[in-house]
Amino acid sequence: MPAWARIPDGVTVEQAAALPMAAETAWRALDGLGVQPGELLLVHGAGTTVGEAAVRFALHRGIRVTATAGQTRAAALEEIGAQVTAYGEGMAERVRALSGGRIDRALDAAPTGGRIDRADQPSPAGGSLPTLIELTGDPDRVLTVSDFAAAAELGVRTTTEIRYDQMDEFARLAGEGILVVPVARTYTLDQIQEAAELSRSRRPGGKLMLVL
Repeated sequence: MPAWARIPDGVTVEQAAALPMAAETAWRALDGLGVQPGELLLVHGAGTTVGEAAVRFALHRGIRVTATAGQTRAAALEEIGAQVTAYGEGMAERVRALSGGRIDRALDAAPTGGRIDRADQPSPAGGSLPTLIELTGDPDRVLTVSDFAAAAELGVRTTTEIRYDQMDEFARLAGEGILVVPVARTYTLDQIQEAAELSRSRRPGGKLMLVL
């Protein structure tokens, strides 16, 4: 392995296995955005594992967080200190009401083309990114970890260079309960089809772990 860290006490093997990819992406995204303590960050798609890790890291860094998430993870995000609103029609207005003004920076952690509109209408060009640009006032204050095609068109930031130099820090934060990547379910090899179907639904509620 190119990088590793010891599993801290109190963290299960399944929880540890769920950490690296989500944590690394979230940490790198916050660094790429240049978000500073005291600023107000919007995490769009905070119900994803990357999104929730970004919320947790941001709060730990002293950044204020407004988040968009579905009902599955909304309560958990509010419990750790984020202001949370739902996806869907009127999202931008709800975010403005929560923030009391302009958002300083925005992170798009939703799946590619993540919806902000009504469920029965086509998703707008660029998915959520035009709305995030509108809320921040500047495409350079928005970063996406998924919608790279729209980012290139709209001038939004991206980050792709994977780095695992913070693995020991991730382990420490997990041991202290600051970093938690939710594990929705574990599966045995003969249940892999069931796991794949839940994954494709885009509503897994956390990491799906295959235990051999």
